[in-house]
Amino acid sequence: MGPRRKATKLQPVGGCSRGELALRHNEPKDYINELSHEVLCHIFRYLPMKDIMCMECLSRKLREAVTLYLRVVKVVDLCASRWWEYMPSGFTDSSFLLLLRKMPDLEQLYGLHPRYLERRRVRGYEAFSIPGVLEALQSCPNLLGVETSHLELVEAIWNYMPQVHILGKFRNRNGAFPIPAENKLTIPITAKIQTLHLVGVNVPEIPCVSMLRHLYLKWVRLTKPQPFKDFLCVSLRTFVMRNCAGPTNSLKYVPLVTGLASARNLEQLELVRVPFLGGLIQHVVEDSWRSGGFRNLHTIVFGACKNALEVDLGYLIITAARRLHEVRIQPSLTKDGVFSALKMAELEFPQFETLHLGYVDEFLLQCKMSHSELVKYGLADVIENPGIITDIGMKAVNEVFTNIKYLLIYNCPHLHNPHHWITDQSRWSRLVDLTLVRCHAIKLDSFSQFIELLPSLEFICLDQMFREPPKNVPGSIWGTGATTGTSSRSALSTAVSPLRGPSRRKVPVKLPGGCATMTGASKCVLLKKPVVSVS
Repeated sequence: MGPRRKATKLQPVGGCSRGELALRHNEPKDYINELSHEVLCHIFRYLPMKDIMCMECLSRKLREAVTLYLRVVKVVDLCASRWWEYMPSGFTDSSFLLLLRKMPDLEQLYGLHPRYLERRRVRGYEAFSIPGVLEALQSCPNLLGVETSHLELVEAIWNYMPQVHILGKFRNRNGAFPIPAENKLTIPITAKIQTLHLVGVNVPEIPCVSMLRHLYLKWVRLTKPQPFKDFLCVSLRTFVMRNCAGPTNSLKYVPLVTGLASARNLEQLELVRVPFLGGLIQHVVEDSWRSGGFRNLHTIVFGACKNALEVDLGYLIITAARRLHEVRIQPSLTKDGVFSALKMAELEFPQFETLHLGYVDEFLLQCKMSHSELVKYGLADVIENPGIITDIGMKAVNEVFTNIKYLLIYNCPHLHNPHHWITDQSRWSRLVDLTLVRCHAIKLDSFSQFIELLPSLEFICLDQMFREPPKNVPGSIWGTGATTGTSSRSALSTAVSPLRGPSRRKVPVKLPGGCATMTGASKCVLLKKPVVSVS
């Protein structure tokens, strides 16, 4: 029997101690690096591009997965679907070119909203410039469309890459009034764009753009003498022109109206401060309605159009009666005769819901510039007076638009007795929202009777109403002295009493000078600003 061997302790593999092995055993497992490249690429589809690019420096496997993902990706959004934000900062011409070269199959690039772009390259200075962006885009052979909001960049794309579509809704982000001189855009005939929303831009003309569907012009200066000479957009569905500085000669708007008539699918027409020739729309409608001109309109807006006539508005409403949803009428056209004529036409408006009488554009209400200053900056010379519609006209409104749901009346001082608006034939059974602003002559007792006749009313907004206190109503809800009679607060409580329901809920009613709690009101009534002022 040989000599007995000496027992030796087994050493851990690699020279690690047992404590180190236990420590390694307790460490969290790296599941990400154990995933296949295919699974990682599928995960990248749900991550913002900024996070994907940050993963390149975490490990070799993630870098390989990112490279593989970029090689096959076809749609990229640099703003992670947040169209109102800017793309990540820190890009230069070389880094942006390097990124897009990794995407040979890229077809659609969204979110190209740089905060600032240099107009040209500077030797020896690394910047983010328009020529650099164009070079990067041209490195993608399969690129079909780009989404951007930069005026100079979109014009460069139209000039140097005419085959590329402008995706989504183009809207410049540096619009202002007065219109900045540096904001310029020339629209070519070959522009591949569907939605163009320009704010505070100098534009020579509006040409014939076959693909254009939605055109919004706000604070746009049209610099050519005849900016609508070649206007023809047969695919147009929305046309909005608000407070633009264009030609003062009304005859130069004839091509605009005739071009709009050729857009058979036009659904929304908004003209604010557009000095087109009076009676022009009437003649164009007469010539085009048989072929479908203006027959698909669902929204008509006239605001501060200096030369607009009642027949222009009436012909549009009659032509679009079957599809009409909303009408906003400027004060000069808010007359009894418009609705009396519509009543005689004996038309039906099955889809009509919203009517705004005495419409004034919010820019004119909020602008602190004087009328002479607005004219100096190129806007049309228009001074609006209050609407002259009376209770007779409102009765005709009730008989014409029987299915109305939203009614707003602004600055109509000739309205007195609302309860006379309702007839036995039509009681506005669907009216849910009523807004009255600066209709000072309306009587409170008549208003109380009026809302008793509205079964579906849910919201009332009164702004600068009932300037004078009701007769024989002494006292004031503000605490001034009185002798006899009920208070105005009681009168207002009585006015909303028809809205009471069986539930007897307590709903706060907001009144000037404090908030009262009214028992039994099943709907909420909002009364804004000084509703009742007592001298």
